Amino acid sequence: MTYKVAVLALSALLIACSSNNKQPAKIKANVGNTEMQKLGAKYNGRVYTPEVFTTVSRVDNNSPIVNPKNFIYQLNNVRHYSSGITNRFASNYSKIQQWVNAGAKVSDLARYGIYPQVMAGADNYQNVLMTGYYSPVIHARRTPQGRYTQPIYAMPSQKRFTRAQIYAGALVGKGLELAYSDSMLDNFLLGVQGSGYVDFGDGRLSYLAYAGQNGFQYTSVGRLLVEDGEIPKEKMSVQAIREWGQRNPSRIQGLLERNQSYVFFKNDPTGQVKGSAGVPLVPMASVASDRRIVPSGTVLLVEVPQIDNNGNWTGQHQLHLMVALDVGGAVKGQHFDLYRGIGDQAGHISGLSKHYGRVWVLR
Repeated sequence: MTYKVAVLALSALLIACSSNNKQPAKIKANVGNTEMQKLGAKYNGRVYTPEVFTTVSRVDNNSPIVNPKNFIYQLNNVRHYSSGITNRFASNYSKIQQWVNAGAKVSDLARYGIYPQVMAGADNYQNVLMTGYYSPVIHARRTPQGRYTQPIYAMPSQKRFTRAQIYAGALVGKGLELAYSDSMLDNFLLGVQGSGYVDFGDGRLSYLAYAGQNGFQYTSVGRLLVEDGEIPKEKMSVQAIREWGQRNPSRIQGLLERNQSYVFFKNDPTGQVKGSAGVPLVPMASVASDRRIVPSGTVLLVEVPQIDNNGNWTGQHQLHLMVALDVGGAVKGQHFDLYRGIGDQAGHISGLSKHYGRVWVLR
């Protein structure tokens, strides 16, 4: 499963999604925050909403939904792989699919008995933080050879080793090595994503699924680099971390050891990228959410900010239908992690994604 580091094993029903669920008290946002506006946030015409969810009579974005076929594919995956989720949302799924099959016009939601609830967002002006994750492809070998010396480990029986202890050899000789890559940083980022593919150089990809974590709290190395003054906050991205590593190869291990959390993997012969709900994920039709407020299986209408290849917001948003099917240690509150797919381009866009758009839960 793509638990993506320090999984929050919380019940999806812990907090019911309703307009009565309130966010923790917070200082009222500075309307017109220019830094957030550069990343897709909007304030003109918005009203401050203290509730986590607010039922609205309509979605005030009538642009076409760009992924109806992929959304139905994702919904069918849910039905095939999770009877629990399917049973819980059966009525909701039925009317949403009828609406999609009829053309998925946002203006027609009420005709199908679908009532959208807009989310408050990070600032209570409906600007929801959206990041991205993906399934990386790691170049590796089955045994250590040449530059391929960095082990990727299966779950040990004794998990309570810190990252520094594991780097120092705590797991050597236990037969837990699944592969050897040529990059300690790539292995770390594989752990951040929680799953990925290994290219052993034989023309086939092997899928490594999430197996567990060592029990230590996750610490963001990106945040550490910002706090240390190594990378400006506004320029932080996975690409920026990689570039820092290229400039400072002798400091990579020291940085990574400051995050004691360590993720272990297992071979998955199905080759399917699955979320914490056990359902295969469809790119840009599935998201990781905080299950305390958005349970697995929830259908979302997501206003996805469009960014260019340098991470700049283009000024546009596109509407996607998505299903919450994953979780992540860094995904809390009004924040969604959008699954972008497999490979370098998906990774590139994921690494640049830290933008804002609106989200409506479809009831």
